[in-house]
Amino acid sequence: MKILLLTPFVPAPDAPHGGGIALGTLAAAMAERAEVGLLALAGPADLQRATAGVPRPWHYFRLLPHLDVAARRHRPGHRLRMLWHWLRLPLVAAKHWQPALPGAIDRALAEFRPDVVFVEMAQMAQYLRWLRGVPTVLTDHEAGVPANTRTGLGRFGDARDRRLWQRYLQRSYPLATALQAVTAEDAATLSAWFHRPVAARKPLVPVATKPVDVRAAPPHALFLGDYAHGPNPEAARAIVHTIWPQVRAAVPAAELWFAGQHQDRIADLTAVPGVRLLGFVPDLGALCAGVRLMLAPIYSGSGVRTKCIAALAHGVPVVTNALGARGCTAPREACRIAEDPAALAALAIEWLTDGERAARAGAAAHRWAGENVDAAAIARSQLALAEAAVRQFGAAAPRPQALPAGTP
Repeated sequence: MKILLLTPFVPAPDAPHGGGIALGTLAAAMAERAEVGLLALAGPADLQRATAGVPRPWHYFRLLPHLDVAARRHRPGHRLRMLWHWLRLPLVAAKHWQPALPGAIDRALAEFRPDVVFVEMAQMAQYLRWLRGVPTVLTDHEAGVPANTRTGLGRFGDARDRRLWQRYLQRSYPLATALQAVTAEDAATLSAWFHRPVAARKPLVPVATKPVDVRAAPPHALFLGDYAHGPNPEAARAIVHTIWPQVRAAVPAAELWFAGQHQDRIADLTAVPGVRLLGFVPDLGALCAGVRLMLAPIYSGSGVRTKCIAALAHGVPVVTNALGARGCTAPREACRIAEDPAALAALAIEWLTDGERAARAGAAAHRWAGENVDAAAIARSQLALAEAAVRQFGAAAPRPQALPAGTP
């Protein structure tokens, strides 16, 4: 079977964000049983890293530049184009419009000839119009509405954007042959909205061969994420201002590490004693070896929290809240959940001050990950979903032909 992934980023097991890690891990596992191709939007760094030829595990590989709104917002022509797209699309979808992508889709269908196309994330559903001649699986990562949906235009602008999202979902999602989400809760929500079955793809990350020794680590806690993603800077500020002072009062030597790209968004937090910004750390194993726990309560958004599962997969226990634990079924011994800042601080203090207890929790975390975050098993389930989509597509009534590549 040939599977083409259409994504808003470049998936890789060492990607700087959870979605890229999970999808890169999945692609590598699916490539053991199928031919997997990639058509993706990419930032400058990804385009620079791309080399001639087709890198592993891809059998087809093409990147198109993401139209960087932040870099171009002062160019009048670009601002006018964005305004025009925002008249018809919610802002996040408008930011992911790349006029060359429909033509690239046509080329990929002709050259790679996939049996099915996996379209990842809500903002990419706008391209389903150009995929009407092939079976598609749309994977929703955040229950229909990405977290970064604030327009900067106040309540009126945000309310308008929410209305645009609803129209966008109703217009785009029915075009997919099959739908799936990344948590059972999100799948149930989408199923109720669209009155159709929605599958749930289990979370997956690379699982370390053996757990790190958190007992040997200093009293350090870790938060991991891309700080351009709205829930992460929000969580970072909440942790630093409501939880961390209580931790430092009990453990004066404790340090809170924030790892991940776009750390400039939270640069002001370094004024708080014991807070360090590390930026993007490519070696997640080495990073995890330097901490006792992941401290990662989350206060907005939906979908699965890959940061917590990645920590568990390296043998690092997690302290979080219910929203931060979405998609994670690890036992309480490995993943402690609380809502109140004082309760979260107390759980963190327990592992920061007791290396033996943290080590037992870390071993349980790694054991759970080995039994539940199995890339091979999840890849098999995705291939089964792809085969079902092909059968469903073949049994359906003929669909309209794909739109011309230049159609807006």
